[in-house]
Amino acid sequence: MNPPSDDNSPTVQKPLMTVTEKDAYKEKIIAFVNPKSGGLQGQVVFEQLRIQIGEENVYDLVKDHGPQRGLKENQYQKNLRIIACGGDGTVGWVLSALDVSQMQYIDFVSVGVIPLGTGNDMARFLGLGVGYRGESLAPAIQSLASSETRLLDRWQIDVQPTAHTGIASLKIPQPVFNNYLSFGADAQIALDFHEKRNASPRRYANRIFNKLAYGCISCNTFFDRQYLFGNIANFFELHVDGRNMDEDLFRFRPDAILILNIASYAAGTNPWQGAYDNLWCAQSQSDDDRFREQSCSDGYLEIIGFKHFELARIRLGRRGHRIAQGNEIKLTIRRDLPMEIDGEPFLLGPCQITITRKNQARMIITERSQAAQQIQSKRV
Repeated sequence: MNPPSDDNSPTVQKPLMTVTEKDAYKEKIIAFVNPKSGGLQGQVVFEQLRIQIGEENVYDLVKDHGPQRGLKENQYQKNLRIIACGGDGTVGWVLSALDVSQMQYIDFVSVGVIPLGTGNDMARFLGLGVGYRGESLAPAIQSLASSETRLLDRWQIDVQPTAHTGIASLKIPQPVFNNYLSFGADAQIALDFHEKRNASPRRYANRIFNKLAYGCISCNTFFDRQYLFGNIANFFELHVDGRNMDEDLFRFRPDAILILNIASYAAGTNPWQGAYDNLWCAQSQSDDDRFREQSCSDGYLEIIGFKHFELARIRLGRRGHRIAQGNEIKLTIRRDLPMEIDGEPFLLGPCQITITRKNQARMIITERSQAAQQIQSKRV
């Protein structure tokens, strides 16, 4: 799709201007666009938004080196609605910038998404689409201007060295997560794919090729002894709200661990609520009564284990093994392990990790979204 022309034809402006003029005295809408997201789509979205909500309300995250300029220019706006245009990483970028901003009415700032990434789990969870495909943005912005909001827990990750750290890297992509943190087989697959794509970006510009490549890497990881027979259970120790989970881990011996905040993982699946798989989950079915209902605003995280062969089944709507729910997670990592935070894979050395709730953000949702179906807790 070519970028829209710069003429002021009514066919381009009319659908949106009806919305923005009507709501101008209630909310102000601004957009942060990551032009690098979604190939050339980020630039197309940037040009469309400049025409439809005004050049002064659209900010280029790369050119501006982040959202700070746009937030400073709007720090005294009441009922500000922000559109983050990009993948899950872009959403996290904007939310983290809000943490350190001087927004006078921060409790009334809400954030929505126009998804341009690959997995787009946050946008899926909020009911804001699975990915931009070149369609008109007028309906999306109309929805973002008028939809309800929902509180979202955000989680702080504190990493500390241990006696086994040595010279290993303890650098993480970001100290806060909004979607999930995972480690083990799934993170290894994501890390291998990430490294190959960075080495040959042109080769990995096609989505169909990417899916095939991801499948091949997944098969290769299946034969890695580190991720067979639950061997990663020997490499870490897990405490949830002060309770040692070793007994559960060594009984089920997962190949991957997922710490989940929202009901969307791996491009839209929910392994906490999925269908039971008799090969793995049947033993946990009778334990469902001991778990609280899943919510993104209750101050609890869901912890799920997978066998390697389950990773493909999870994408088909199956459920992982429910390990625990908690509001303080402690991990002692004994050796280098691949990890993933909100879609960003990396390798982390031996360390002590503590996860606690940082704050809450107000997110724009649609009435049919998974977020709308969950019980909402009050702001903390």
